[in-house]
Amino acid sequence: MGGRLSKYLAENGHTVTALSRQANSLPHLTLPTGMSIAHPDVFAQQPDKLNVFDVFIHLAALNENDCVTYPAKAIEVNITHTWQWLDRAYQAGIKQFIYFSTAHVYGKPLQGYYDEESPTHPVHPYAITHKCAEDYVLSYRAEKGMNNLVIRLTNSFGGPAFPTADRWTLLVNDLCRSAVATGTMILQSDGTQLRDFICLEDVCGALNTLLHKDINKSGVYNLGTGVSITAWEMATNIHVVAEKILKKEIILQRQSASDKTNKGLIISIDKMKTLKWSPLNLISEEIQTTLNYFRKFN
Repeated sequence: MGGRLSKYLAENGHTVTALSRQANSLPHLTLPTGMSIAHPDVFAQQPDKLNVFDVFIHLAALNENDCVTYPAKAIEVNITHTWQWLDRAYQAGIKQFIYFSTAHVYGKPLQGYYDEESPTHPVHPYAITHKCAEDYVLSYRAEKGMNNLVIRLTNSFGGPAFPTADRWTLLVNDLCRSAVATGTMILQSDGTQLRDFICLEDVCGALNTLLHKDINKSGVYNLGTGVSITAWEMATNIHVVAEKILKKEIILQRQSASDKTNKGLIISIDKMKTLKWSPLNLISEEIQTTLNYFRKFN
């Protein structure tokens, strides 16, 4: 996501410095005008360098699987490191800190209707640590006058902007990679779970809309499409696009469907819509960019 956001913002007139621990090994990348890459240690060791920036966008976090395997590391990365960057940004005079959280702070399983005023009941270490980090970000908004925002993201997907991403356990990425590499897509469940899938292009557009906005008193925005489909429906979407792009038969399998009844899932994006933003929801195009990424780099 960081790569796609950085590239999008630079191409839309912003000057962007992307912090990456791989910065020293990426001199070969062709970057858009206005974008540069730096190692985070440069700013951690000399935080005064941050004072030239207007906005700090924080996406760094341990993923959901590693949060379970390494719970202490999850607290360090997702909470402590977030607070450290938040405070460095504040001390450097940055007026806005935008934090990407997760819709999973609302609870588990996600079912029913959620808007930004819904109670949060995080139970997974990934959600718990994100909610704690949210509280720090919002405390600096309330107590220190920063125009901070928390974005509760649903399930984003799409092709990476640069060949440095490594988040292949996500459903869409995993199925696209498998289709390219083996010609087989295996869903490791019955596929009945509901998800709100949002294209990365829509995430980028929403963030560009949110920059410098200060009209939501709580500072919290849900970000998704407002519509949920099953994992199996997404898998069949990928299957159709994969056979068209790869020009071969792709095998699609899943575990036997259960008789579980879905109770429905709506994550409201009405607050985002008040900003005159709505998702384009170009699912097939985003699946295609993901498949083409694996065709090029797999």
